[in-house]
Amino acid sequence: MARGRSRKGFFTRWWESKKDSQFQIVTYTTILSTASVLWGFIFIFMLGGASDPEHQEFMLPFSWLCLALGSLTSIYAVPEFSFYWSQRNILEDILSLDARTEIIRRRKEAEEAAEILGPKYQSRLMGLYDDFQIRGGKRFKVISAPPLNSRSELTPLRKEKNEYEWWGTENSRLSDRLPGLSLLRTKKVNRAIIVSCASVVTLLFLNSILGISMGLDGINHRTIDLSAYILSMENTSFAPPHLDSVSLLLMAFFAILLDFTRPLKNYYEEE
Repeated sequence: MARGRSRKGFFTRWWESKKDSQFQIVTYTTILSTASVLWGFIFIFMLGGASDPEHQEFMLPFSWLCLALGSLTSIYAVPEFSFYWSQRNILEDILSLDARTEIIRRRKEAEEAAEILGPKYQSRLMGLYDDFQIRGGKRFKVISAPPLNSRSELTPLRKEKNEYEWWGTENSRLSDRLPGLSLLRTKKVNRAIIVSCASVVTLLFLNSILGISMGLDGINHRTIDLSAYILSMENTSFAPPHLDSVSLLLMAFFAILLDFTRPLKNYYEEE
């Protein structure tokens, strides 16, 4: 009873008021905190920023701040993200079922996960109930949306197969991972990410292998060392082929991001 009368703090009240978007908040916080830790660690310990006097005034304090705040935030955010992600996997597994009896058997498990994840997933669960004519789906006051494995959409999905091609998709893996960003579910934005990521990876690769440094006489076939450039070193270009840690990290990051623009696998894809 004493616990019930205890006054909740500001953060606790704010967090409870954001129940419908907690998964998205935790996801973005985890991404930002992890990126901050990576930046601080790479700049200070791998690029030698701590020993460079030119960065003592701004970049070094900023990097230490990113490392410290990112680490503290990650202590909370990463376990929370793991919990939400496990609930998402549970619900996605249930949404992919095609047996009515199995869905009913796992109904409680599905509704608990949907309540934690928010309206988007609750709508998909209600759509699954409608699809299999399961009664009593009144727990969530949301508009039902067709689940990815909806039988009613099977024929249109097969007839409009082009909609699931990489360039034309509106349902990329990235939009599924970040459900709060509705812009990711548009062709225009997904295509922009594809073009941007592919261009960055190609330029970095050409720079490392062939050299695309620009001089007074045009391209001088020298590789720009991004690590040296960030650290403001005297010599920032080398004879190709030449690889540096920043270029490798950027190529890996944008290559992974490019892969996430691919469409989600259709559950009813013909073998």
